[in-house]
Amino acid sequence: MHLLRNNILIRDFTLDDLPLMLRWLTNPIVLEFYGGRDIHYTMETLAADYPVAIPGGFRVIFEYDGIPIGYGQIYRVTETLNNGYGYPTAGRTVYAMDQFIGEPDHWSKGIGTTYLRTITDYLKTHLKADAILVDPHKSNPRAIRAYEKSGFRIIKSLPSFELFEGKREDCWLMELIP
Repeated sequence: MHLLRNNILIRDFTLDDLPLMLRWLTNPIVLEFYGGRDIHYTMETLAADYPVAIPGGFRVIFEYDGIPIGYGQIYRVTETLNNGYGYPTAGRTVYAMDQFIGEPDHWSKGIGTTYLRTITDYLKTHLKADAILVDPHKSNPRAIRAYEKSGFRIIKSLPSFELFEGKREDCWLMELIP
């Protein structure tokens, strides 16, 4: 994969990206919003948790002006892999996404929104997605704003949906329909 929009390049995630991921996923500022500060990665645990290939999906790194700044994972949601969403997938092509910007000095600059628009355009055009889902924590207004600016809308509350730093977090299920 090689998608380019403005100054954002989205490319395939490779094993060479693991040191970069380790730097991001050991930064408490990043972990406050992705994964949780109670997770302690090593290269070994990271390699086990972030293999290059994922069933029904793919992983990407996104760059801004040639500098890697973020990570994304996109996967097909099926009846058997429905993540507790209770979202109808029968006869439909539905994808879900998780992503973060690992360089906090690039937050709140519209980069995440450009990434989201680029990757969702790819899912709609090339993978014929009927719907795309995200599930941000209700306590993460920056992510929710970026999703809304990219065309997602809140469709459902997911109470106590994700275990995060030892407690259950409420999330929103947000949907983008092409």
